[in-house]
Amino acid sequence: MDNAKYRKIFSSLPTITTERLILKRILPENAEDMYEYASRQDVTRFLLWSPHVNLRETRGYIEYLQREYRKGNYADWGITLRSGGKFVGTIGFANLDLANNWGELGYVLNPVYHGMGIMTEAIGAVLELAFRELSLHRVQLRIMEGNADSEKLARRMGFVYEGLVRDAVLAKGSYRRVHLYSMLAEEYFSAPHG
Repeated sequence: MDNAKYRKIFSSLPTITTERLILKRILPENAEDMYEYASRQDVTRFLLWSPHVNLRETRGYIEYLQREYRKGNYADWGITLRSGGKFVGTIGFANLDLANNWGELGYVLNPVYHGMGIMTEAIGAVLELAFRELSLHRVQLRIMEGNADSEKLARRMGFVYEGLVRDAVLAKGSYRRVHLYSMLAEEYFSAPHG
């Protein structure tokens, strides 16, 4: 990946608008909406972080994000509903390997909004940026074993299952197995949406 292209895009994280969503920087005014889902055990069950213990922790995290945005280091968008302006989740690159031209997506959605196609729409928008703007060769997902909903979403989006990685992450004191999914640029561009 061209480092200049990366810096241009992430030094001022672009707002992405879809039919129902606005993907944009996470801001301090999103704290209460974020805490609504980030404080839930069922949301963080398959994530590396634990539930936020109070609104102050959520505000602190968002302050940290502001510093990372200013450095051009952070590539996470807040997912906001165009209708009503509710902040419902996040999506972004958990990792970008510039030397090998691939990125890894991570995402989380308030369970109140599951089953509405919101994350499908958000992933589609970020994949378009990944393959068209960043010219990535590969986008991957690492999904903790047991997260069946996320695996169904990956397959529905056209990601290919590559296999199981044993004891790949140490999460909340336990080693967890991870299922690896990927999409290559040629697969993205040959699909109907590409």
